[in-house]
Amino acid sequence: MDDFKTDKASYTADDFILWLENKILIISPKFQRRSVWRTPERSFFIDTLLRGMTVPAIYLRMIQNSGTTKAVREIVDGQQRIRSVLEFIDDGYRLSRTLKASWAGKRFSQLTDKQQQRIMSFSFSAEIFKGISDKQVLEVFCRLNLNSVRLNKQELRNGKFFGRFKQTSYELAFSYLEFWRRHKLFTEQSIARMLEVELTSELLIAGIAGMQDKKASIETFYNELDDSYPKEKRDTKRFRETLGTISETFNGELVESQFRRPPLFYTLYCVVYHHIFGLPKIQRSTPKKRLTANNRESLREAVVRLSDAVDLSKDPAEAINVPKKYRSFVMACQRQTDNIGPRRERFNSLFGAAF
Repeated sequence: MDDFKTDKASYTADDFILWLENKILIISPKFQRRSVWRTPERSFFIDTLLRGMTVPAIYLRMIQNSGTTKAVREIVDGQQRIRSVLEFIDDGYRLSRTLKASWAGKRFSQLTDKQQQRIMSFSFSAEIFKGISDKQVLEVFCRLNLNSVRLNKQELRNGKFFGRFKQTSYELAFSYLEFWRRHKLFTEQSIARMLEVELTSELLIAGIAGMQDKKASIETFYNELDDSYPKEKRDTKRFRETLGTISETFNGELVESQFRRPPLFYTLYCVVYHHIFGLPKIQRSTPKKRLTANNRESLREAVVRLSDAVDLSKDPAEAINVPKKYRSFVMACQRQTDNIGPRRERFNSLFGAAF
């Protein structure tokens, strides 16, 4: 039976530099992919190190150098992380200016002594294989990189974009983890798969450009606002005020309603946002004022009535009892929930019922 057991160790950038100088480190062995990280990816990784956050373990194989007694280290998995660190230390590139930190746009030599030391002393966890063949290490590498859950669209965006809009979406989604959990909008598994980040992105986009037709437009905004996000502060403030209003209006009621479903929560958010700020591309008039106590009570009642209508529709024997004025809303909740048509129908139904 093949023995794939590993030894555990920790190394710093100084170790990798010393190994390179002594020609006992192979960063790109024959089974590795070539370097594919661009500056945004590399910058985001360096930003992670500077913030002292954890990173995945690297995998090494120890082999004997032919003709010498030196032990050579091959990187089985982690090439791009190690290359990013070493090239940055060598002043090989500047960090992206889109990073939300004092080190944005700087080379290693331009960092403070404390920041440089943080990178140089960062402890990389390592799993070390000894005495395994090329065939065995190739199998390990393939399993590490291919035998994984297929990435969803938001996880793919996470690996593609590293700029201002992406960072804002992730920071806001993370800061409202308790909100998502308290109102049961997402399960822990959904949060692990970044679905709360996807919804946060959609809510920000709605405030920027109005309700969108499906989720396909998300990538367009990630791309357009990657290098520069001029209204970031305004959008962040409005997002927080809108969620704060929803949190103030609903306590346990949202958990028991249909509006804890992400497609309907999108509707609720847009309705509250429109009342306070005015949603782009919406013809319905708005006071552009914060909700009063009477407004919040009216909104709660509207959410209950519309939720009850959806609940009735699920029972064939009771569906006929759905009030006529709510039937179009019910239909808009049942299919193609992220299409612009159903989104507009749900918006008009809730706004009209509440205000």
